[in-house]
Amino acid sequence: MDRLREKISNIRAEAEAANAKVEELETKVKTLEQEQMQRDHEIISLTNQNKHLTEDLEAAQEKVTQLKSLEDEDDDLKKENDAAQRKITLLEQELESSDKSLRETTKNFREADVKAEHFERKVQQLENLLFEQEKKNEELKTKNHELQAQLDEFNAQLDEI
Repeated sequence: MDRLREKISNIRAEAEAANAKVEELETKVKTLEQEQMQRDHEIISLTNQNKHLTEDLEAAQEKVTQLKSLEDEDDDLKKENDAAQRKITLLEQELESSDKSLRETTKNFREADVKAEHFERKVQQLENLLFEQEKKNEELKTKNHELQAQLDEFNAQLDEI
């Protein structure tokens, strides 16, 4: 019987050890399950974060593409602006040249106008002088006719004598 008791005691000790081991293993399993659950949550979180980062990356790439497009358009606009500025500069130079030419032409026109007025006065004076000379000429012709008539009369009287 002692043997039996000893066996029972051994079996009990083994059972207690097995129960302790089972509890220990159950605790480990629970810990591992919790760690597994945390890792699953972490994986889900990282997957979501990765998804958001991928979307952000795509949006950023799209924005970069748009900015490059805008930069190209900006370059084109700068070229057009430079060309327009050159054209404006040329037109301003042409305008300055035209203004200078206009001032010179206006000056020459005024001088010519003053000369024309001077010559018109001169012409008027000459016309007046011509009119006076024609008047005198008419008077002289009239006198000449009178004197011719008197001379003819005088010659006729002389012939009569």
